[in-house]
Amino acid sequence: MAILVVGHPAFGQEGDADDYETVITASMKDEDTLLSCRDTDVVGASKIEDASPKSTPELLYDAPGVFVQHTSYGGGAPIMRGLIGPQILLLVDGVRLSNSLYRTGPLQYLNLVDPMALDRIELLHGPGSVLYGSDAMGGVVQVFPLEPSLFGHEPGAEMDLLLRHASATNGFVGHAGAQAGQGGFGVLGTFTLMGLGNLVGGSDVGRQIHSGYDQWSTVGAVLHRFTDGYLAGWHVKLGWLASEIDDAGRTDKLFDKASLSIYDNQDVLVWGRLHADVSSIATRADLTLSFQRFFERKDTLSMKPDLISWHEGVRDEVTAVTLGLDVQLVTRMLGGRLWLEYGGMWYRDGVSADRFESHGLGWAPRQDLPYANGSTYTSYGVYILAGGDPLVLDDGHVLRLQAGYRFHGMGASSPAQLDLPAVTFQRAGHVGLASLQYLYRDLMTVAFTFSQGFRAPSLQESAMLGDEGKSFHTPNHELGPERADVFELLWRARLGRLSFGWVGSMSLLRDFIKRVPSTWQGQDEIGGKPVVMPVNAGAGRVLETTLFLRVDAGLGFSASGHMTFTWGEEVVKGGKDVPLTRIPPLFGMLSLRYDTPFFEWGAAFVETYVRWAARQARLSPEDLKDSRIPEGGTEGFFVWSFLAGIDMFRMVRLGLVLENVTNQKYRYHGSGLWCAGTNLVTTLELSF
Repeated sequence: MAILVVGHPAFGQEGDADDYETVITASMKDEDTLLSCRDTDVVGASKIEDASPKSTPELLYDAPGVFVQHTSYGGGAPIMRGLIGPQILLLVDGVRLSNSLYRTGPLQYLNLVDPMALDRIELLHGPGSVLYGSDAMGGVVQVFPLEPSLFGHEPGAEMDLLLRHASATNGFVGHAGAQAGQGGFGVLGTFTLMGLGNLVGGSDVGRQIHSGYDQWSTVGAVLHRFTDGYLAGWHVKLGWLASEIDDAGRTDKLFDKASLSIYDNQDVLVWGRLHADVSSIATRADLTLSFQRFFERKDTLSMKPDLISWHEGVRDEVTAVTLGLDVQLVTRMLGGRLWLEYGGMWYRDGVSADRFESHGLGWAPRQDLPYANGSTYTSYGVYILAGGDPLVLDDGHVLRLQAGYRFHGMGASSPAQLDLPAVTFQRAGHVGLASLQYLYRDLMTVAFTFSQGFRAPSLQESAMLGDEGKSFHTPNHELGPERADVFELLWRARLGRLSFGWVGSMSLLRDFIKRVPSTWQGQDEIGGKPVVMPVNAGAGRVLETTLFLRVDAGLGFSASGHMTFTWGEEVVKGGKDVPLTRIPPLFGMLSLRYDTPFFEWGAAFVETYVRWAARQARLSPEDLKDSRIPEGGTEGFFVWSFLAGIDMFRMVRLGLVLENVTNQKYRYHGSGLWCAGTNLVTTLELSF
């Protein structure tokens, strides 16, 4: 739920009632999370530093209304409003990380973002399609990498080094970052190297084979801010993100079918932005150009009885090269009481692919490629969002209205290969948003919002042929977009040091893309996996409610907690409705924290928290066949953890995290891996 700021005050700084987190993802302009009409969250810089995460999905564990599912240790994805995978849009500093090859389920795409190079993460719960287009059905996850902060007239430079060890994987992380700046120019760069061994689960689980992996990442930016003349307030930026994950194993079919999948991923994203602030017409504009190269290698291996070595396998390699253009403008009128946000986007993926097979004597090429080489996928759209305050009273009462519209289109082409004909198809659609909001000063807001989301069929669904994990996938060139109509009511308030709120939503899903039994070349099973085809055959509803509370008790003590309940049903024509797949159980978190005052030598904090989830026995027909879900459902858990840190002279920082103190055996519903048992994570960071 929105207004719990998942971060904490910096070391030694007691929460200031006037120091609120802001968010831009909900409306593309800075706004207080408490006063937004949308359900938003922020994972702040202090939370990122304190949590000592190995991956970006782990930073979302404690975000209200977010349930993180892991098929493998190297892959994880948030479930928001009952939706997951490509139904959640991933953004990096306003640029789409999501592309047309993203498969469904909890995979490793968000893991390609280095958590130690992030300034913050913003979450928008519910549709964001009016502003961001396709894929923003269940929500938007936007990550903001670190940027240069040294822009003084005199030259300046900073550097930090970090070393981290986790006992549950015997894994090490090394991280280095540096920045320099002078006279409006700034440059920053980071590099992270990580090697994780096989994860030890709680209780009697032991070490889970094929769960470890290696990763390296680099993130950086060059920024110039104009401070004088006509260009005062303008800036230009070049940013980059590159990452590689090696040997991330998916083991949910290892013990029952002796099948192992190994993933290698590479991602390179470069973007340039011009930010213009034209005060004479009260308009700011951002023009962003981006380039992304995404590569994925998947080895599907048939294992020998020892489950360590393999005797035959299939290797799929796919590459998507994406060019992107985003234009965003905000104009304020009538003294700021009326504003317009408008713009457009264009993204084009070019796809190439290879497939190989091996019987233990090297890899030989095959002709049945997962995608036809030369396939393309284009997304484009324009939008407008208008907002205003038609009623503003002197005693702080405000009535605010917002309405938005987007036209969005997509086109895909796939050359002929083997028995698949060449295909070219286009889709176009419209979505809208309307909101009525009441605000009282900066203390309370009540908002009712109707928003629409959609997801155009991906190239993976419309053109991919081959193994997709649970099944053998055949393409469907007639697919249309999935759609969601969402009604949301939220109430948030703060009374001095107390912040609390509630949000409830109802999502009506239609034209949902489902996998249904099919055949390929007369066979209904290939490689021991059922043949399926995606079709627009699903409809359903998701009800969700979240409560949150945060209190700053003073003298450095604070407490926070949240709880989320989700109910999802698929509407079956002519039959009895059944549960939707991957619906999380009732879950939540409770945290208690103490921050010392800031002394001349530094400061420290201590925190203890519990994460919990109820048992999920309400399963869909698809869940009942899922090897990641035990017979009868997933057991609930109650996991207690502890963390602490000390910052000395702003030069040395020591961090300690003790996860799962009681060594509980547990996993998140739908996950293919047991979570870590008792895990001691130690961090040493030096700053110069």
